[in-house]
Amino acid sequence: MKTKMIFKNKFGYYLKGLGYTYILTFLFIFLLPIVFALLFTGSLDGISIHNLLKNNLLPFISILFLVISSYRVYGPFKFYIQNGISRRTVWKATIWVTALLSLLMSVINYCYYYAVILPNVGNVDNTFYNQLFGQFLGFHSFWNIPAQILYEWLLLWSFAVLGMFFGSLSALLKKRTRRMLWIAIPIGLVVLVRFLMQFHTGMNLDWTMNFIKFVVGYTETTNEGEWNPFHPVGFMAIMIILGTIINYWIQQHIVLKNQ
Repeated sequence: MKTKMIFKNKFGYYLKGLGYTYILTFLFIFLLPIVFALLFTGSLDGISIHNLLKNNLLPFISILFLVISSYRVYGPFKFYIQNGISRRTVWKATIWVTALLSLLMSVINYCYYYAVILPNVGNVDNTFYNQLFGQFLGFHSFWNIPAQILYEWLLLWSFAVLGMFFGSLSALLKKRTRRMLWIAIPIGLVVLVRFLMQFHTGMNLDWTMNFIKFVVGYTETTNEGEWNPFHPVGFMAIMIILGTIINYWIQQHIVLKNQ
């Protein structure tokens, strides 16, 4: 019963934020180009619905929204714990909220692209999914619809789990340690990338490349558009399960802070 109550509370909160996010996104897509055109050229030459609709930011905005909203772990955790809600209840409700929200955003993004963008921009279906996996089930197959929604749902959910991981880790650490970590991580990534770029020729990375190819569904006998989408779908599902377990373990060690 408490899980259902927390679910409704959190889902309503994030749904409201999602609505504001979509409104701001559409304002940026449609309003800003018009304002800039009037300011810098004094006319609307070159501005058309066809050109404006080419800027499909919804997939990127969806990922950004989920990462940022999922990162907010400590604030809701503190509120619910102080009101007598257990950690497990909060965690379960949060998992269901991120799962449903990711699915909802996947369906919205799919409908927006095929109902609004494609009819107005052109007849070429150039989504990321169709470019890599569209031919696997047949380009005009009905099963591409649920497969594409499933693929994007798990992709969005993966980013939500990733955002929750960093939010949980941040809530676990002290403020000074947290700041040092956020400085150290980018530096470490830059050093790692530079190291791989400099010494990759002398390293045996065949197993890494083979693993990546398997995960993305690529084989030597398939052409672009014929990759197997169920490889990345299965991999993302496993990562979501593992990430969820890790997040649960981390959140069991979060304590209320005097700040």
